[in-house]
Amino acid sequence: MTLLKALVLALPLLPAALLAQVVPLKTATSSELGFDVSSYRYEEVNNGAFFMANEGNKVGLAASLSVALEDDWFWTADARQAHGNVSYSSAGSGTKGSNPDIITEARITIGRDFPNGEQLLAPYFGLGYRHLYNDLRGYSTTGAAGYRRISHYTYMPLGITHRLHLSPQARFSTSLEYDLLLEGRQQSFLSDVNATSNDPINTQREGHGLRLTAAYETYHWSAGVYFHHWNIADSDLALRTLGGVPTSVIMEPQNTTREIGMRFRLRFN
Repeated sequence: MTLLKALVLALPLLPAALLAQVVPLKTATSSELGFDVSSYRYEEVNNGAFFMANEGNKVGLAASLSVALEDDWFWTADARQAHGNVSYSSAGSGTKGSNPDIITEARITIGRDFPNGEQLLAPYFGLGYRHLYNDLRGYSTTGAAGYRRISHYTYMPLGITHRLHLSPQARFSTSLEYDLLLEGRQQSFLSDVNATSNDPINTQREGHGLRLTAAYETYHWSAGVYFHHWNIADSDLALRTLGGVPTSVIMEPQNTTREIGMRFRLRFN
């Protein structure tokens, strides 16, 4: 039998061979690339009353690298970026649609696998950074002028992953994570509204996040759902100036963020 003939005969067997590859429970050295689709809502509350909200859908790309270490330890680096146009609504400034909104996030975590038969627990901790860009330039339905805002969040993720073998070729994975805000900074580009204004920066020191994920995973791909939530307390006060002259102080009020989505990943081992 020639080599060419052997390859032709083997081609129909390749998909079955790929599907038959065993997916391990333990974290393996691998990389992933995929995309997310999500529903997003950001809301601010001032003195217990609704103040404003940005709401819309986002699509994004994500990538990660996991490295298995000795004694069942591992580390993972991951990043993602999600884009979308959100609709703005306010208690006193009307509404405005089609506002660009971008989330960029990067994290590194370290953890350890604790296998037990056909299931496993893997606690982990690390450091994360979240960047939010929101562009409200233009005018609302009431004629209010909008401006850009950029938020920076540094946080500590503390979580645990559970994996369960459904078969040798598939597993079900869930994760529960608490995110402790270390520091947040929000810059408001008020110079977009008045060229003589400064662009004050508010510091946010209190807040937390929560993440839930669930996914069906095989050796080469995974698909699942996720939920992200943030709750950030009132910021400190920042001084606003016009032409270098102090005019007022501004504060970023307490805010929450909710993101619910679906994700698909390709895994490269």
